[in-house]
Amino acid sequence: MKTIALKFGTLAMALVLVAGSVNAQQKKYLSDPKYGPDSAAREACMMNMSLYGEFYKQKNYKDALVHWRKVYQECPAASKNTFIRGATIYKNIINSEKDAALKEKLIDTLMMVYDQRIVYFKQEGAVLANKGVDLYSYRGKDAAGEVYEMLKKSCELEKGETAAGVITVMMQSAVDQYKAEAIDGAEVINAYELAMSTLDAAIANNKKIAEGGDAKKAPAAQKELEKLDLDLKNVENLFSESGAATCDALIAIFSAKYDANKGDIDWLKKVTKLLDKTDCNASDLFAKASEDLYALEPSAVAARNLAVYFLKKQDLNKSSSYYSKACESQEDELEKSKYYCEWSNVVLSLKNYPKVRELANLAIKFNPNNGKAYIAIGKAYAYDAKNIGEEKVEHDAAYWAAVDKFNKAKQVDKSCEAEANDLISTYKKYFPNKEEAFMFGIQEGSQVTVGGWINEKTTARF
Repeated sequence: MKTIALKFGTLAMALVLVAGSVNAQQKKYLSDPKYGPDSAAREACMMNMSLYGEFYKQKNYKDALVHWRKVYQECPAASKNTFIRGATIYKNIINSEKDAALKEKLIDTLMMVYDQRIVYFKQEGAVLANKGVDLYSYRGKDAAGEVYEMLKKSCELEKGETAAGVITVMMQSAVDQYKAEAIDGAEVINAYELAMSTLDAAIANNKKIAEGGDAKKAPAAQKELEKLDLDLKNVENLFSESGAATCDALIAIFSAKYDANKGDIDWLKKVTKLLDKTDCNASDLFAKASEDLYALEPSAVAARNLAVYFLKKQDLNKSSSYYSKACESQEDELEKSKYYCEWSNVVLSLKNYPKVRELANLAIKFNPNNGKAYIAIGKAYAYDAKNIGEEKVEHDAAYWAAVDKFNKAKQVDKSCEAEANDLISTYKKYFPNKEEAFMFGIQEGSQVTVGGWINEKTTARF
């Protein structure tokens, strides 16, 4: 009885609202054909819109659906909200439905609601995004082919307006298709390129809004940027783990497109980034793309790409030269630290040990938590230990200083812990002999200055 009373109360309230609306806006909707072919149909349309609207506000989706269907069937062009709310109504009913067969029919109807929204109110890209994400959430891999085509088209249409989450599902559906042998590796690479270009555009768009000073829009844009950052990580992981990103496949695909795109800076950036990520940076294609990119835009990234290429080719002097240019022009401090650290390892191979420390210290300056930079300094000390001082104990004291750096590396950067521990285990074997050290007045815990270019204090231990 309570339920009946509630529904009756809702119906009565809706009738009152409609009556008021008729008096206030009679001429407006009674003369508008989008509400129906004649005045009677238009009155019925307005009545059903009000009725389902009241149930909708109460989250009584089952009763809302009865009146919503009449609006959908008889006056679908009356309001875009019919389709927006209709999707919400169906999703809530689907989520609570226990009968599997009925649930599938309801999902089909939800998809039809999205299709009809496009017919009456366009916005195809945005609607396809919602449709594809919902379809994947309900049917997963079984619908991967349909989802991929929907979301691919959505990204192409929406570009920088693409909402966070959509790009991850698009990439996931492509990978699903590849693993099911429905598409080849080339299509997965195409999906990755589209995903990354869409992410770039969406990030740029939201950054502009976030930095634009609009107090209402900026917070939402900032939250969207955080979600897009998660999309970026998801897409990178999905692609790298898909099995499609082989070096041979990438080279074959991009080589065929090269002549048509070699003057396109954005395309060259994508190619070099992808080849570098998949460890194809020793290929001739990577060198050619990096050189063309550097000629068109002598950026830090392009210089670093060439440094990596020449390192792979064991041309250490050329590699060092390009790292110098990359470090000089890189403005992002974390990237600058990374470049200096990589450069220090090239110089380590050139056996210029004081220069290794100089470069690694610059890496630490721009990122104090760069554990790899401390490891580079420790290696330089260890590799040059035999040239420090004249006595064996002086040579071996350099290993104390080296292990200090390895300990510091794992202290500031947990990702370096395993490597640092291996190096500590290796070089602690070369610590000065306790008896020999005693002859030089060195005891456990003594403060010792390591000589030569190292010129650094350390603590004696045996």
